[in-house]
Amino acid sequence: MPTVSTPAPDPRHESPTPPASRHRAYGTRTGGRVPTQVGLADPAWTRLAMAGLVPILLAITASLPTWVRLVIVLILVPLTAQGWPALVRSRHHRRATVVVALTGIAAVAAVALTQDFGSAGLVMGLSILAAFVAQMLRHDGRPGLVEDLSATVTGNLVVVCGAGWCALEPGVADPAVIVPCCLALLLGAILTTLQVRALVLETLTVTVPALAAGIAGGVLAAVGFFGPAHTGTTAALQSAGACLLCGFVAGILMAASNRVLWTHRWVPGGRAAVASAIVPILAVGGPVYAIARLMGGFIAG
Repeated sequence: MPTVSTPAPDPRHESPTPPASRHRAYGTRTGGRVPTQVGLADPAWTRLAMAGLVPILLAITASLPTWVRLVIVLILVPLTAQGWPALVRSRHHRRATVVVALTGIAAVAAVALTQDFGSAGLVMGLSILAAFVAQMLRHDGRPGLVEDLSATVTGNLVVVCGAGWCALEPGVADPAVIVPCCLALLLGAILTTLQVRALVLETLTVTVPALAAGIAGGVLAAVGFFGPAHTGTTAALQSAGACLLCGFVAGILMAASNRVLWTHRWVPGGRAAVASAIVPILAVGGPVYAIARLMGGFIAG
């Protein structure tokens, strides 16, 4: 009786099983999805390098002219735009990249020319129209229209918030806000290296950077970093309270980024990892600018 041989399974249909050690890296949930496109660089290390370097550069600009920080933000916007579609799994990545990049550059230019962060709101409104036009230019029946459109608009919002870094000036408590907030962002990035559960990581990301920013704000005020007119115990406590709030906002955005982008799935490739590292840094620009304006009496300036 002839034997029937069973065909070997096609290796192309087998799901690769990555090393177990990579499942727990940087707060990623055990058993999370593996990357569909790993890329040339390891996503976790790429993300950590960018998330650690950018806050240091922004902190250095606290005592430098505003245009230096503007140049840094202009570099961060294209870096975010080139990886944003891969990060959110957008189908039409070229259109989304162009719209997000042009929106961020236009917002930074508008804030630099008008010296008013409110002008970025006008750019945001026009960017929504640009996102619709980009979708209208499609000739493929427009599948996934809502997903692509919402992803592009969200990317526009992130880069527009990033223009808030360019609106911070010495008269609006520039060093008092930038240095502690950058310290909070740096600590949030370092905390992602802990091999702990996602909930524990998020709790630490919200609390530790906020406390560090508050302490830094109080110490800097006590040693006269914010000027001789802003020294003493009362001024130090006021600065500590304001910087604590800035650090808390930064921690919330870093924790949300970990939860949405990293905890439940792997970020594919180096491009998306770069974008995931810069997104919370740009997104915190708008809220921190608002805090500096609302609590300007509590901090330098």
